Amino acid sequence: MAGQKLAIEGGSKAVDKLGPFPTKIGRDELLEVLDLWQMSPENTSKIKAIIEGEKNLKGPHLFRYYNPRPSKVLAAEGAMKELIGTKFCMAANSCTSALVSAYRSLGIGMGDEVIVPAYTFFATSATVVAANAIPVIVDVDETLCLDAKAIEKAITKRTKAIVPVHMRGAPAQMDAIMDVANKHGIPVIEDVAQAAGGSFKGKMLGSIGKIGCFSFDYYKIIVSGEGGFYTTNDERLYTRALNWHDCAACWRPDRFGPEKENEDLFCGENYRMSELEGAVALAQIRRAKAIVAGHRSANHKIKNAIEKFKGLSFRRLADEAGDTGICLVMFLPDADVTQKALPALKAEGVPCGGIYDSKVRDWHTYNYWEHILQYKSVAADKLPWSGVPKNELPKYTKDMCPKTLELLSRAILIDIDYNFGDEECNKISTAINKVLNVYIG
Repeated sequence: MAGQKLAIEGGSKAVDKLGPFPTKIGRDELLEVLDLWQMSPENTSKIKAIIEGEKNLKGPHLFRYYNPRPSKVLAAEGAMKELIGTKFCMAANSCTSALVSAYRSLGIGMGDEVIVPAYTFFATSATVVAANAIPVIVDVDETLCLDAKAIEKAITKRTKAIVPVHMRGAPAQMDAIMDVANKHGIPVIEDVAQAAGGSFKGKMLGSIGKIGCFSFDYYKIIVSGEGGFYTTNDERLYTRALNWHDCAACWRPDRFGPEKENEDLFCGENYRMSELEGAVALAQIRRAKAIVAGHRSANHKIKNAIEKFKGLSFRRLADEAGDTGICLVMFLPDADVTQKALPALKAEGVPCGGIYDSKVRDWHTYNYWEHILQYKSVAADKLPWSGVPKNELPKYTKDMCPKTLELLSRAILIDIDYNFGDEECNKISTAINKVLNVYIG
C-alpha cells in the first residue's frame, strides 16, 4: 500500500462502492402497518403474498428532512395552509406541542399571564404552565366558549395572550373576543383542536387570531393518530415556532447565519411530525371539507326533527354556518332533570354524554385541574408560580367559574358521526323525543 496515490490527489478510491443494502424499514414493518387495517383473511393473504414476493421493495424515509422523496409532512403543511388560508403552517406531533410553540413564539414566559376558558381540554392550560406562565381561568358563555365580557374583567398588566377554544366543533364569538383583544393590544391564539374545518363569518378558524393551533389526535375531526398544526400569517412568529419545535433553532432560513432580530436564536425542543403521521394527515386534510359536510348534514337533520319542549334549548351558535356539526348540545331545564334524562338517552342508544356520566374525571372542566388549582410545580424552583408575587397570583377555587358549571350541569352533548344517514338520524331524533317527552314533555 505504501506509495499509492491518494484519491484526493487523483488516485483511485480505496472504497469504490458500498451496498446496496436493505433499507432500515422494510417488509416486516410494512406488514405491521397494514395489520392496523381490518380486511378479509383472503385479501390479507393476497396482500401479504404480494409484499413478500416483491423483489424491489424499498422502505420509506420517515424523517421529513434529508428525504430522497418529497416529504409528506411538507405536503400536509401545504394542504393545511390552503385549507385554513394562512401564509404559514408548521406541523407538530400534537396540538399540545403546537400550543407550547405558540406561547414561546410570542415570547411568553415567567411572570406572564394567559387567559384560558374554564371549559377546554386540560392541555390548553397545562401548556401555559409548561411555558412558565400563569393560566387565568375564566367563564364560558352559552356558546360553551370563552365569554368576551369575562375576558375583559380578567385582563391585567401581565396578560400576554388570550386563548379562545372552539369547543365541541363550534366557533367562539370571535368578533367580540377580537374587539377586546385589539382594544388592549393582546394577541389571540385560537385553540382549534376540536373544530378543524370550522369557520366564523366566512373566515376559517385558525386564521382569525395571531396563531391557530390544531389537533389531529384520533378523536378529533381530521386525524393522523397523533399530530398537530400551527398556523399564522406572521413570518417572524412562524420562524420562532420552527426554532422552538425543532431543537436549537436548526431550521431558521439561514441555519448558521446571525440573528435577523434579537431573540431569534434560542434553545428549543423536539416536536416534529413523522412522515407516517404526515401521510395520514395529508389524506385527511384532502377529505376535510367532505367530512365536515357530513357532520353538518347529520346535525341539522337530528336537530330539526327534535320536538319543541318547554325548557329545552340548544347551545347558542356564534355562527351557525361555521359550526362543524360534530356535536349537538342540548340544555335541559335544570341539573336534576339532566341527571335523569342522560342515562335514559344512553339506554335508548343515543351517542351522548355529559358531566354526570364520566367514569373517570373529565379533564375538560377546570374544577378537576388540581395541578393548577393547587399551584403544583415539577421542580424545586416552583415555577411558574414563583415568578409572580404571591399576592398577585390568581385565586383559584373549584367554584370560581359558576356560569361554566351551571351550563354544563344542564348540558347533554350528542356526538354526530359524519357517516350518519337518514336512518341513523331518524332513530336518534326519535329516541331523543321519546325520552324528553317523559322528562320535560
